[in-house]
Amino acid sequence: MSRSLISIACALALAVILNTPVAHAQGVPISVDSIELSASTDNPAPGQMVTITAVSYSADINSAKISWSVNGAIKQSAPGATTLIVQAPALGKKLNIVVTAVTTEGRTISGSILVGSGSVDMIMETDGYVPPFFDGKLSPIYQNSVTVIAVPHIADSSGNEYDPKTLVYTWKKNSQALQSQSGYGRQSITLVGDIVPRPYDLTVSASSRDGKANASGRISVTPQSPSILFYVNDPLYGPLFNEAVNGTVRIGSQRESNILAIPYGFNKPANGLGDLAFTWLINNVEHTELASNDSVILRAPEGTAGSSNIQLNIANSKQILQGSNAGFTAMFTAGSANATPSINY
Repeated sequence: MSRSLISIACALALAVILNTPVAHAQGVPISVDSIELSASTDNPAPGQMVTITAVSYSADINSAKISWSVNGAIKQSAPGATTLIVQAPALGKKLNIVVTAVTTEGRTISGSILVGSGSVDMIMETDGYVPPFFDGKLSPIYQNSVTVIAVPHIADSSGNEYDPKTLVYTWKKNSQALQSQSGYGRQSITLVGDIVPRPYDLTVSASSRDGKANASGRISVTPQSPSILFYVNDPLYGPLFNEAVNGTVRIGSQRESNILAIPYGFNKPANGLGDLAFTWLINNVEHTELASNDSVILRAPEGTAGSSNIQLNIANSKQILQGSNAGFTAMFTAGSANATPSINY
């Protein structure tokens, strides 16, 4: 190619560059003539009071005349009225909240928000051991599994609640999404206790498949140490679970008492000790012959009054954080016929 042709080609290329329009960043408006509304809670329960707050980044609305309407009805109109308190509607209903502000310069700006309602009850269960017919609530225990069940209450526009099995669930531990346990119909979640236990929040968001109805719930999980309680094991009635031994067992005329230890919260099978090791000490002397026993038989010596200190240590050989100790005092009298009540606890 000759020098003249090269010069012409360079000139054309320069002309193309000079005449190419310059690209500008999109989606970054210079000003926004609108009001941003936010609610004090994203998923209020029916009847819950919700505060709606208005903010504008393009105008001073603190001195503007602000009017609020809810489903078309004016609820408030006053200068600088940047908040409105409303009551969350019934399940399946929506509040269409519109705010309009007229500034001192005569500008009119507005914004809107929809407020629905819904709630999620959360039931927490742990696999720690409790005795038969136990009707209390066991707290989460170190290294035990925790199962949380979500019971959502959200409804369609007709007020009919959705079947929980047909909803989509998103679970989070603190702020971390638990993708493997989230999804359609995932109404419950099971978490295994960490080796280094820390309290955490578990949140769930339940929504309809079309995303038009949703609600969320939160529960705090605080692992604790297991515990030991003692009960009199009556030869006729069996374990007297109606009342635990409170520090002292008095052995009277019957001269003998069977005391059962219950390892609350430990990971063990319903029958047997599993991986638990029992260490019984009587007056600070370990009794290795009782290592596989969850109960101890106390016999008062004839013609002697006194007391004995009973201590029990329980440890889980596989879950090292599961350990506890407890004790009581056994008191006995010298007499055998008249004196003391048979058992006080």
